[in-house]
Amino acid sequence: MSGHAEDPVQEESNRFFTFFNLSMLLVAITGIEIVIIYVRSFEGLTIITILSVCSVIKFFGVMTWFMHLRWDKILNTILFLMGLVIAAFTFFAVIYMADSTPVVEEFAVSPIEQEWKSGVDYKTGDYVKLDDVFYISQADHKSPENFQAQISIDNKQISAWKKVEGIPHEITWKVSTGDMIEINSLKPENPFFHLYHPTDTDNIEGSKISLLTQNAAAEDFRIKVRSEASWVDGLNQ
Repeated sequence: MSGHAEDPVQEESNRFFTFFNLSMLLVAITGIEIVIIYVRSFEGLTIITILSVCSVIKFFGVMTWFMHLRWDKILNTILFLMGLVIAAFTFFAVIYMADSTPVVEEFAVSPIEQEWKSGVDYKTGDYVKLDDVFYISQADHKSPENFQAQISIDNKQISAWKKVEGIPHEITWKVSTGDMIEINSLKPENPFFHLYHPTDTDNIEGSKISLLTQNAAAEDFRIKVRSEASWVDGLNQ
């Protein structure tokens, strides 16, 4: 008795579900990548490793099934991978040759504990300390004899100072080069996070004033700088 050929309808149905399941897996992996990037609950090296593994899985899934190399000659797969490897090595070689490793030259964190004084010119946003309480200036003004006295702004009487919760700190940094700078607190009870891309990527100097819940110093923070091919963590000694 002769054998029966496989049902073509069943074969196409199985192939459809294979592609559908693979596409759902790729969507799930992409979701994992997005969550890892935005949650930032891992170290930089861990994030890069996970993203690299996810990219490799997605690449082989697309190459094997969606590009139909699974059903093609093995020679085509080898030629495709050879071209990919050569292109990847060329890309990273160009990046490393053109890139300079960032150097964190200065990084300091210091509390602002300027005592309020009468007869002094203050700018909007200045912080002062009075009786262990911190205040922020609400307008440019010359401080009167009495701290509680109001000042006239646009023919309106307002209080010159507003009480703030927390301790103002000035965070300053100086970096040789880089395209992204990340600063975060190492103490969960004293939260702080700052991430930005500098306009000028060479000889970067910056500062930020932030209210912290506790007194802090530079060793309570981590500064990370990224360039094209390097990721520097901490102050270069």
